[in-house]
Amino acid sequence: MLLSLLLSAVLLGSEARTEEPQLAPEVVEFLQQQQQPLPFVVEFEQKRTIQGLPRPLLSSGQLTIAADEVIWHTQQPLDQKLVINATGIHSDEQPKLRGSEVIAELLLAVLQGDANAIARNFATELQEECLVLTPKLQQLQQFVASIESCGVAAIETIRLVEQQGNQSVISFQPKAAVGVEAQ
Repeated sequence: MLLSLLLSAVLLGSEARTEEPQLAPEVVEFLQQQQQPLPFVVEFEQKRTIQGLPRPLLSSGQLTIAADEVIWHTQQPLDQKLVINATGIHSDEQPKLRGSEVIAELLLAVLQGDANAIARNFATELQEECLVLTPKLQQLQQFVASIESCGVAAIETIRLVEQQGNQSVISFQPKAAVGVEAQ
């Protein structure tokens, strides 16, 4: 769900990148505090609230974050695995999703705490234990109002707020921190 929303935004067009923006020192420090030794695995639970639906949609699974890719393995309610890397977003059932390279870059930036990619693509603001990211790309702004990455020693929660009021809250629980092989 989150991936399809971001993919739709990117397919509408792209903006040229100019100078390399820098993050404020306190934002860089916050990102460094959240970083974990790679690779690492967390269990996730996603709660997606959609305007007009009586209750949120729930999913859960396992997220493996490595230096060069993220494996998003949803186990409930359906078993589906997405691999997110520099070449794009791939699933077991489909080849690479068309135009997914930019989305992959954004997701990798947020999940891996890539300060340069975050500075290029988002305006940032620290609020207590959260880093609030506001998209700079106009086509992404049409769909995404903000992304919040919360947690002190690690990312504990990511909240994606869409322009029309829908939102996804993804909570993470550590599963293993050392010796995990990317699948």
